[in-house]
Amino acid sequence: MIGAYKERELAETVAQACRVLGAYDMTHGALGHVSYRLDGTDTMLIKGKGPNEVGLRYTQPRDIIRVDFDANTVDGPGDLQPPSETFLHIWLYKTRPEVRSVLHVHAEYSVLLSITGKEIVHSYGAFRPGSNFARDGVPIYPSSVLIQTDALGKAVAETMGNKDVCILRGHGIATAGPSIEQCTMNALHLEKLAEMTYKQYLIGTPQPLPESDLNPPSVYAEGRKTRGSVGGIEGMMATWRYYVQVSEERLGHSVRQ
Repeated sequence: MIGAYKERELAETVAQACRVLGAYDMTHGALGHVSYRLDGTDTMLIKGKGPNEVGLRYTQPRDIIRVDFDANTVDGPGDLQPPSETFLHIWLYKTRPEVRSVLHVHAEYSVLLSITGKEIVHSYGAFRPGSNFARDGVPIYPSSVLIQTDALGKAVAETMGNKDVCILRGHGIATAGPSIEQCTMNALHLEKLAEMTYKQYLIGTPQPLPESDLNPPSVYAEGRKTRGSVGGIEGMMATWRYYVQVSEERLGHSVRQ
């Protein structure tokens, strides 16, 4: 069990992730939510919905509520309640013990590709962030319905499998990760990949990278690197700080309230 202070810190990070996604226009209006699985419990922190809900870009820690795996409120303001699609989060946590954070937003380019049936081709940046999604394949959940039941949440989790991203056809995306920061960047990287793919189809037909590009030399090994970006968790957090700083500029104020 975590203490109250640590839970407040986690609520701030969930809120910050929401603001970053809002600053990058990853959804519309007050739609979308980010969650974090709390240690040793069948509960999560998640952005609340309800009478006093706010858009992602305006999220503060008071907007983050605690919810159990039956989609019931455990703790939070009386003017907020669990999102209707809490079941998407619940089933990814139930089926993926390694996953600590889940999010759902209505990312425009990802949705456009799903509607038109355009394939995401591994066509650029063999080992840049997000390229692994194209290389390994992005699962497509074949329905645009809201994920408002256990059965639908389980179906999305089964479609996603062991991947960290999934496009919900004509609806949005779901991403997962071992941390709030990584989960959020998975969403940003997937949407950038979808945007690049969309633009490729405007110009012509995307061409897959040659097989020789898909066998990385040792310079691409995991962990800290001796030149360039350090890689590993340190490199991921450096990238996260970039997104936070850009978000501060876009929102016109500090997102570290």
